[in-house]
Amino acid sequence: MTQPNNPYLNERTPPGTPTESFRIEPVSMYNVSGRLIHWNDGSMNWRLLLLVIATCTLMAWPTSATPPATQVIMDSGSPYYVPSAVTVTSGAAIRWENPTPTHHTVTHDACFESSGRCAFDSGAVEPGGAYTIPNLPPGRYHYQCRIHPIMRGMIIVTDSPLLPSQT
Repeated sequence: MTQPNNPYLNERTPPGTPTESFRIEPVSMYNVSGRLIHWNDGSMNWRLLLLVIATCTLMAWPTSATPPATQVIMDSGSPYYVPSAVTVTSGAAIRWENPTPTHHTVTHDACFESSGRCAFDSGAVEPGGAYTIPNLPPGRYHYQCRIHPIMRGMIIVTDSPLLPSQT
């Protein structure tokens, strides 16, 4: 019996060995360890993870923009607080920065009155330091520096959603 010319057979195949196999290997959806094989298993996990991260990020994103704090600079010369008067909407933050070489305070005028309602008092703000009021209810607030009473300023807080102004 002559064997067909098959390049995949070893030349040392003993005579009588079948040269072709018609047996079909079983196909399984499971790997050797018994886990289900999925054509997209690895990338599907990453896609799901990215979807969860994107959803959480969008849900945590603020629905309305938080305005930056209104800035007031403590100065060594007149008008001492720059700007000397600021107008902000209720809930807006106000931040004083002290770039001078001396200590200053930001103290509501009512803090000096025995019957007054003290709305804010920074205490001593060190050189290079800052003081922030997160929010105030609507009204007019005159303030000064306890250390240098010549330093005076005013805050006007409104309910109006109009943009804050500075003078």
